[in-house]
Amino acid sequence: MATLLAITIFLPLLGSVALALIPDRDGRTSRRVAMAVALATLACSVVLLLAFRPSVEGPQFSAADKATGHYGLSWVGHDPNTRGGPDIRVAFGLDGLSLWLFVLTSLLMITAICSSWESIKDRVAAHYGFLLALQTGLLGLFASLDIVLFYIFFEFTLIPLFFLIGIWGGPQRRRASVTFFLYTLAGSLLTLLGVIALVVVHYQFSVDKTLTFSIPELTQGLAALDWKPWREVGSWGSPQVLIFLLLLAGFAIKVPMFPVHTWLPLAHVEAPTAGSIVLAGVLLKVGSYGLLRFNLGMTPLGAQACFPLIASLAVIGIIYGALTALAQTDIKRLVAYSSVSHMGFIVLGLFSLNQTGIDGAVMQMINHGLTTGALFACVGVIYERYHTRSMNEMSGLWNRMPLLAFFLMLASLGSAALPGLNGFVGEFPILVGSYAASPTTAVLAATGMILGAFYLLWMIRKVLFGPLKEPATDGHGHGHEPIASAETHDHNHDHASSSVPPLGWHEIVGLAPLMFLIVAIGVYPRPFFEQIQPATRAIVRTIEAERQMAYEDEHPQPVQRVRRRGGGGGGGGAAAKKAEPKKAEPSKKDAQPKANTKSESKKAAAVKSEPGQASSIEKGGR
Repeated sequence: MATLLAITIFLPLLGSVALALIPDRDGRTSRRVAMAVALATLACSVVLLLAFRPSVEGPQFSAADKATGHYGLSWVGHDPNTRGGPDIRVAFGLDGLSLWLFVLTSLLMITAICSSWESIKDRVAAHYGFLLALQTGLLGLFASLDIVLFYIFFEFTLIPLFFLIGIWGGPQRRRASVTFFLYTLAGSLLTLLGVIALVVVHYQFSVDKTLTFSIPELTQGLAALDWKPWREVGSWGSPQVLIFLLLLAGFAIKVPMFPVHTWLPLAHVEAPTAGSIVLAGVLLKVGSYGLLRFNLGMTPLGAQACFPLIASLAVIGIIYGALTALAQTDIKRLVAYSSVSHMGFIVLGLFSLNQTGIDGAVMQMINHGLTTGALFACVGVIYERYHTRSMNEMSGLWNRMPLLAFFLMLASLGSAALPGLNGFVGEFPILVGSYAASPTTAVLAATGMILGAFYLLWMIRKVLFGPLKEPATDGHGHGHEPIASAETHDHNHDHASSSVPPLGWHEIVGLAPLMFLIVAIGVYPRPFFEQIQPATRAIVRTIEAERQMAYEDEHPQPVQRVRRRGGGGGGGGAAAKKAEPKKAEPSKKDAQPKANTKSESKKAAAVKSEPGQASSIEKGGR
């Protein structure tokens, strides 16, 4: 399976190289090659999905180095018998956090290729080549188990999308591509500093002084780090909080979080339909995946210390994105701002720092990719026929294209979190987990769901229902001037839109699987949660373990008093047992310290420890 995982990752890149070498004037061969490669990649991804074992917490499908027992194969390595050198490895694997994002990438690439089937007529081979190269970058990123390998794929994804927007985008495509590139590059450089800091801290203060770049090893090692300042997060300058903020800089831009979201609407509007599908469906999840894997997995106390800031920005993003979407008349811009709002929900669920909220956030990453990818594909169908996205220039499209109207309405209702569809099973756990962390935050975030339903239903009413009104066409589906009313100009409509074709086979193939999953997840989400929860449960245990260690560092005195009482002043176990009856009637002088000890012990007991381990307070009490 490790070989199959590697083939799945690099197969699209091989297809991209093949497209660059194959001569193709009319683009037909390029389309077929791209579709064949994408279907083969999806088939491999489904095989990995079926072979995945939900009961296993750690990464699966990873090749193991027999000499060292580490994940993957040595790339920039050292002698296993010599400590202190770097150990950078080519290591791939999938766990519950990355599995469905891996499969989602393969699925949405089919939708992206189908959406470009007729709309891209210039430099077709290059267009599909960049799409497949972008797919390899995303698959490699989600499967990376080495922090250097992760960063390489993280940066690599910028290049294909930069050219996709800059060459095949709208009128402001150059500005959009440069803005996107500069924003993400600046943030990723700060993230690189944070990644280096994590490696250095682990190397200096771990017990075995190992210079490792393995993500699983760093996660485990940092959680058990025997360095007291690492768990002191009372100030912004503390090591863990500072590293948390460096990591946050790059991932927040990728999400994107308010106020570093300003590159997203322009990039969405100017990108070709395929670029928008991949950007909204998968690339935004790179930011939330990084927050989960690094910020929560490796710096959980920093996440806890910054919760008020992150929660406030997430709620602002939810409400701001929804209100701005409500003010749009361009359908694509409306969907773009809805992404800002929905990604705010995901961030809020992650930083609730409890099992329910994190499970909902991971589930919502998948759901948002499905619904938003479908919405952008539907908008692409409309634009390809009418060359306008203005809701003021069209209405009643249900009468002209009922199948498209059905797809658009189902995707919109899923995005609005209608019970029975996929959005509900993600956003509801997020709100429950957020309420446990901060009731006020959850209540404010819930207004985003109401506003989301409002602008999506408003868009459906404007575009799909009412009297048929279409932009005038020139015989090729290129619309410019709207026709006022179907009731007074029916003969004009028949003439103007007689050439507007129904949905083609490629558009149905691209949208139908997304519609099926939108319904399937909403009706029966249990298999998805079963595969997600082992990995999220491990992260929650790491958070709780570091909380307990931080509490023990801050409250050493109560532990010492319990030990002196339990030990009978060094008189041995028998003496301690004889002294116990005297504790039943404490003197007034000892009453207050004893009460304090009892209170502190209860607080410590409230913090869960690792399974099979007793806290130091419990050991001292014995």
